[in-house]
Amino acid sequence: MRALLVSLAVLAACTERDTDDGTIELFFRPTVAGSYFSCSEVYPEAAADVKPQDFRVFVHAIRLVTADGTEHPLELLDDGQFQARGVALLDFEDASGECRRGTPALNKTIRGVLSEAHRSERADYVGLRFRVGVPPELDLADPADLPAPLGEPTLRSAVTGAHVFFAAWGKFEPHSAADPIFSGVGVDLGADGCLGTCQRPNQFDVALDGFDPESSTIIADWRGVFDGLDLRFCSQGAGGPCGCWSRLVDPLCPQLLPRLGVDLASGASTGAQVVFRVD
Repeated sequence: MRALLVSLAVLAACTERDTDDGTIELFFRPTVAGSYFSCSEVYPEAAADVKPQDFRVFVHAIRLVTADGTEHPLELLDDGQFQARGVALLDFEDASGECRRGTPALNKTIRGVLSEAHRSERADYVGLRFRVGVPPELDLADPADLPAPLGEPTLRSAVTGAHVFFAAWGKFEPHSAADPIFSGVGVDLGADGCLGTCQRPNQFDVALDGFDPESSTIIADWRGVFDGLDLRFCSQGAGGPCGCWSRLVDPLCPQLLPRLGVDLASGASTGAQVVFRVD
């Protein structure tokens, strides 16, 4: 009788596995120095009170990595809101508090499917790779021709008209009256020098080891973008924004782009980003 029960359990497990459609869900958790990211929160620090203003990321070219280093692409599922044409938007802000530029809807999950061939391998995955950005053929396309989320107007560059790939902004209210107050501090990462093609693509690759799609969560650390930032370069613009809009002339780009793993001069990915890690 025991042998029969074991056999039935094994058969049930195999049947369930055989009917798996290969769908993978990637879960992201936005944080501020270990605390959960929220637009309605104020994060007190030694020198200032910090209020988030934006945290959104376009992601594409997602691959799961096997133990032998083989990469299996994840085909994203269009959902009419946060995923379309192989691109996903992670939206960690909800338009509350200081996040006035954003939208109410949140998205902290990416959904995709493995190919039938890769599903049949039943591989053990130990890593994750993806690129922050939008494919060039979609980046410079007419927004009117693009589905959501690619047509989101609040994620278009006022300078180039192309997408903002990565937006992280906050208001830092210093405790000392001697320190300047800016309307916002942060980065809008997008392609630069675009005329048909872009001289500086400003997209960055993320490589995460120790990732298990069945149990891992990906931390997106908003605060890591700003750690140790020297705002003296913006001292003449007190009252306005102090930021990096992906141009060489912007005051904070020399400090912020390397933290995202973007080479300042070329706009190429260096792989040295500090935002994403596996939990």
